[in-house]
Amino acid sequence: MAVLEAMEAKPSTGGLVRRGAITGAVAAIGTTATAAIASALDVSLEVDTKAIPIPAFAWWTVVGAVLGVVLARVLGERRRFVVVSTVAAGLSLVPAVAAPDDTSTKAVLVGAHLLAAAIIIPTLGRRLIAVDRDR
Repeated sequence: MAVLEAMEAKPSTGGLVRRGAITGAVAAIGTTATAAIASALDVSLEVDTKAIPIPAFAWWTVVGAVLGVVLARVLGERRRFVVVSTVAAGLSLVPAVAAPDDTSTKAVLVGAHLLAAAIIIPTLGRRLIAVDRDR
């Protein structure tokens, strides 16, 4: 019964998109600022001797927010969304750890991923219905 009630109480797509756009913008500013500060501190931000452009941090953060909105809409339930999106964010750390040669670049990439996830996941999750599984 609780799952049926949750299906009926799904948040509006428009509301999720608005929340995702605002959250994505805030997270993009955060990740871009992180990359800019790291670059100013002489962190190479290179993968295979190719520099990651600072705007790429904003772009990929917005992509992550869009994926978060899609997941939130499809899953519709807070706990399920938080679990799935947290696992996805964890999996997205694999290239950030594996690809760069230097530790400082790895730290910045991992930090940027975690910052974006810490902003996007709870904000979108709060928009979703919490299902009482004990009913």
